[in-house]
Amino acid sequence: MELDPHTLQQIIQRIYQQMRCPQCSKRVPVDFSSVRLAADDFLLLQLKCDACDAFIVLHASLQGTENLDTAESDTGLANASSALHLSEEEVGQLRAALHESDGSFEKLFSTYADETTDEDLSSPDISQIA
Repeated sequence: MELDPHTLQQIIQRIYQQMRCPQCSKRVPVDFSSVRLAADDFLLLQLKCDACDAFIVLHASLQGTENLDTAESDTGLANASSALHLSEEEVGQLRAALHESDGSFEKLFSTYADETTDEDLSSPDISQIA
């Protein structure tokens, strides 16, 4: 199973909601930097309790996460960037445009924003539609 960043973030949030320090029972911070090893069916995390400075090694099984993305898309909460599919031609065009703007998205967006005219954004002439 391949984990995209959004799925990984959801898993980390669920671990955070359930994770308490075994020594002092306080909530333990869990974030991306806690993940030491990620495999197809498990995560290995190293956590540290802020309250008592206890170190915790957590082995989290990922059984049941196969349907995590489909459950999100049913509710309309899925992030489109994690499932964005582009053709090779579109990727090539994007790379060329980024190369022209020296890798700056700011330059890229300003360049293409300047090319968009008011005529492109105006509403169509309804009298010609019949």
